[in-house]
Amino acid sequence: MDISNFLFKYCVYYPVVLLRGEWVGKHLKALQKSQFYPIEKISEIQLDRLNKLLKHARKTVPHYAELPKQTLTTLEQLKNLPFLEKEFLRDHSEQLYSTKTGLFTRLKTTGGSTGAPVTLRKDNRGMAHELAATWRGYSWSGVDIGDRQARFWGVPASSKDKRRAKLIDFIAHRRRFSAFSFTSNELDSYVTELSNFKPDYFYGYVSMIRQFADHVEKTGQSELVVPKAIITTAEALTEPDRRKIEDVFNCRVFDEYGCGEIGTIAHECEFGVLHLSVENMVVEILKEDGRPVGPGEEGEIVVTDLVNYSMPLIRYRLKDYATLSDETCRCGRELPTIRNVLGREYDILVNTKGEKFHGEFFIYIFEDLKKSGFSVESFQIVQSKDLNITISIKCLSENYGQIIAQVKKELCERFDENLKYSFLRVDKVCRESSGKLRIVKRNFE
Repeated sequence: MDISNFLFKYCVYYPVVLLRGEWVGKHLKALQKSQFYPIEKISEIQLDRLNKLLKHARKTVPHYAELPKQTLTTLEQLKNLPFLEKEFLRDHSEQLYSTKTGLFTRLKTTGGSTGAPVTLRKDNRGMAHELAATWRGYSWSGVDIGDRQARFWGVPASSKDKRRAKLIDFIAHRRRFSAFSFTSNELDSYVTELSNFKPDYFYGYVSMIRQFADHVEKTGQSELVVPKAIITTAEALTEPDRRKIEDVFNCRVFDEYGCGEIGTIAHECEFGVLHLSVENMVVEILKEDGRPVGPGEEGEIVVTDLVNYSMPLIRYRLKDYATLSDETCRCGRELPTIRNVLGREYDILVNTKGEKFHGEFFIYIFEDLKKSGFSVESFQIVQSKDLNITISIKCLSENYGQIIAQVKKELCERFDENLKYSFLRVDKVCRESSGKLRIVKRNFE
């Protein structure tokens, strides 16, 4: 660690979080130790925390007043409790607030990929646990608190939020690069700023880092920016994106999975395996009928947050899907693992037979086009309530007709020949208000 990073860690970051009552260092030290516990001991930690949370929620949270009073003896008994739906959290969040709060409780608003705002309440203890799990995950990629971060992310709209974001970025020793600025000149300015800042790692949206990688490769500027690691988040990381980013920047990509309501949920270790931060939560992977999936099976992710007492989220349905793994990782950590995080329910398109197709299916159609020599800079596929598809494409005008013909042929043969496919040639593909790019989405509103 160089002197600047050391000073930011011990003279800026730690003093600030301690003033907020967030004892990140203590919890991080505990997590660095518990990650190597036998799975039986980790399960004991989960069960103890779960019972304490349920007791607290029953006594202090209106929504959970009718929870059973008996102590759970196994984690599997959690399945007897009802789910918490996103719609309830959004529309009736006050019923989930605990009447017993500390001095450092704060509100957090997350817009989510659908744009519907959700207001959460987090206490300092819960935030400290969440941040500690995040830093533990980063440490697997060789990143430490205080390291310089280049953050490829959204930029707040209001002046007040911009000032707050700048302050947080300073404390975290990072520079923010807007997800809304993608002209060649703007990307060149990013290269200049990054070469001066010399970030230790990149963090941010897959789509933005991929586009930046394409730009620096095309302009021959990749040697000016040399991070030691890249952490991707918020959007599905495909193998083509991973390979391109790693090749251009000559470093490893580590994927992170989480959500605004819970925080970090899983991180990739040095062997490329996604480990769940289960000391802080119970993660269930469930079939449509609510039964647990087996190893190698895909299901919906349901999470119980064990560390936020100010607003307990018990059996919260994320509407994300992943595959349960029983892989024994070479890193030696016995934290459970998942793979193939496939994205939101509304990023899964359906055909007239009711068959579901994950976004990656459509992404590979366009990846194959690129391999065939067609220049497709960006695209977006939107399915409407009547199941018909609108496809926006940014590409060279001379290739547009051939691209349309090939994409329509693939969709008719492999997805559904009975649907209507509309194509638009656009100057740019619009992002969500957060800056996230939803390449494939279902819009049933």
